[in-house]
Amino acid sequence: MFFMDYFEKIRKKIKNPKSVEVLTEDMLWQKQGPLLWKAIRFDGMPAFYPVYRYKDYYSYSPLALILHKNTLHLNREAVKKLNAKDFILLGHETPIDLDIERIGASHGFTEKITDADDYCRMLVEAIKTDIAEIEKRNPGFINVIMCGGKDSLNLLLLPWQNPVVAYSAEPNYPLVCDFVKDNNLDIEVRLLEDSFDENYLQDEIAELYCRLDSVHWRWGHHIKKIADDYSKKLIIWKGQMADAYFAPRWKTYIYPENEPRLFFCKVYNKLSPYLPMFLSVPFGHLISRMVADTVWNKGAISQGDHMAFIRALTDTLVLSAYHGKNVQKVLSSVDLAKAVQKDVRMKIGEMLHGKPVIYPSSNPSPKLSDFRAEAHKPEKFIGLLKKHGVDIIGQNGLSGNGR
Repeated sequence: MFFMDYFEKIRKKIKNPKSVEVLTEDMLWQKQGPLLWKAIRFDGMPAFYPVYRYKDYYSYSPLALILHKNTLHLNREAVKKLNAKDFILLGHETPIDLDIERIGASHGFTEKITDADDYCRMLVEAIKTDIAEIEKRNPGFINVIMCGGKDSLNLLLLPWQNPVVAYSAEPNYPLVCDFVKDNNLDIEVRLLEDSFDENYLQDEIAELYCRLDSVHWRWGHHIKKIADDYSKKLIIWKGQMADAYFAPRWKTYIYPENEPRLFFCKVYNKLSPYLPMFLSVPFGHLISRMVADTVWNKGAISQGDHMAFIRALTDTLVLSAYHGKNVQKVLSSVDLAKAVQKDVRMKIGEMLHGKPVIYPSSNPSPKLSDFRAEAHKPEKFIGLLKKHGVDIIGQNGLSGNGR
């Protein structure tokens, strides 16, 4: 069976962990390398890309750590949340496995960058520096860019040194084709499709690790085929979370969305263009602190973990152009209340392109993945682990999950 091979493939990869004295985020996330590391200590505090730890073992894939220890120390509180009707995601404080922790924290905002033009210039230079470093570390690799709205379309304007191909799904695909044509870009655009394969879906359930309802995590099966077509000599790029940093979307980007806080944010969002700065800025600073927490408590899971999820399934590097180390320094320094009262993505695009950019007039959302609707359920994950010889600790007494 294909799925049996997937588990055995992971076990083979983690058989001899890479040992280092000090492990860093760059070592894990700038070049495709070992699936499992062993280190005396980890140096850093990642705010987006996932780094999971079990004792002195580290991986971007929690499944790899589970198979290394060959046990799942089941968190009963997580099971309750996973089975709730309103489930969205498991927070860092409630992992499905009590032995495994995610390293990291919110990056916060120092609020030093207050001018929109300065912010855009610094971002453009930081993005260019980051992609140049990644390309240098991965010579000869194809840059595969997943495209939808302005966040990812701007990536097509970057000064790539290695070849670039764009992929986009319906209903955005024709809009991305028009964007390339309207801006005279010499980039091929290919259609991305979300195909169903039962054996592959089992792989997804295993790598999902019950982290969230994965109806938004589409196209994985096709992306795996793409990676295989390029013999894994590619880097998959996405434009993650740009609207939370470059557009007024930050004004309502809070999690959890409890009514009093959300109402306050919505009122600010509506009134802020008309408020004097001495009122707008203090209220904006209150919200930006919530945004920093949301980036860690939601964005780092729903989008950051998606990078690792696809990376594990495709065995290739998956990155966000807006989360390189130099870009992160700029993002954590911005004063959103002063520098991002308007959408600056078009300004960023113009700086990258050297002239005005023609964007699509709409950004329709792809449909949700119906066949992934129950993929996060704990009984599915537990069942797969048991089939492959993983011992489940603390399972007795859980409704629907008995041995």
